[in-house]
Amino acid sequence: MIGGGWLSPAWELALSAIIPAVLAILILLAEQRGPLAAPIQACKGLVPAYVPAVAVVFGLFAALLASDAWQKDTLARRILGDEVDAARVIAQFSRAAGIDGQVVPKLKAYLEASSKEKHYTPAAEAARAVTEKAYEELLAVVLRTPLADASRPALVKGVSDLKRAHDDRFYLAADRTVPIKWLSIVVFGALTQIALMLVHVGQRQHMRVVVGLFTVTFSACLIVVSIFDTPFDRILFDEPAASLGAVLKSL
Repeated sequence: MIGGGWLSPAWELALSAIIPAVLAILILLAEQRGPLAAPIQACKGLVPAYVPAVAVVFGLFAALLASDAWQKDTLARRILGDEVDAARVIAQFSRAAGIDGQVVPKLKAYLEASSKEKHYTPAAEAARAVTEKAYEELLAVVLRTPLADASRPALVKGVSDLKRAHDDRFYLAADRTVPIKWLSIVVFGALTQIALMLVHVGQRQHMRVVVGLFTVTFSACLIVVSIFDTPFDRILFDEPAASLGAVLKSL
C-alpha cells in the first residue's frame, strides 16, 4: 500500500492508471479554453530542443524506480526463502541432535506467531512483539539444552539466520519510501506532459497524439512501481503465512 496503508492496493492501481489520463485531459483542455488558454497559446514557437531535457529526467527517474521495484520483489523472495530455509535447518539439526522434543514446539510457536504478522495494520507492532517473545523462548531452549560441541554452533546459527531473515522481511515490507517514489513519478510525468503540450502549441492534432502516447507510458511506469514496490501487498500477498504455514505442516 502507498504510504504504509493510506491507500489500499486496489485504489493504488486504479489511481496509477487514472491520474496520468486525468492530467492529460486537464492539460489539453487548459490549452483550448479557460483563463490559461491565451498564455499557453502565446508560447507558440517554443524551441522543441528544450523538451528532451525534461523527458530525459522523467525517463531516467522512472527507469531507476522501476528497476528498484523489480529488485525489491526479488529481494523479498530471497528473504522469504532464507526464513523458510533457516526454519527447516533448525528442525533438521534438532532432530539429528535428538533434542527435537524441546526445540520443535518452540519453533512451531515462533513460526505460528511470525506467519500471523500483517504489515501496515494497527496490530502489526503487537503481533511483532508476540513473535519476538516466541523467538526469545526458542533461543533460550537452544542455548540451555545440552548439545555436542559440533551441533551447537550450527543450531545457534540457524536460529540467528531465522531472526535476521524475519527482520529483513519486516523492514522491507514496512518501507516508508514507497509513496515518495510514486508521487515523484507523478510530478515528473505531469511536467513532461506540460512540456510536450507547450512545444506543440498551434499543432493541436500532433499535441494530442504525443501527449496521449506519453500518457500511456506514464501510466505503465506508475503501475509497475505500484505492483512491484510493495511485493507483500501484491505478488506475495499471501506471505509469509503460506510459506511458513507449509513449514509448520512439515514439522
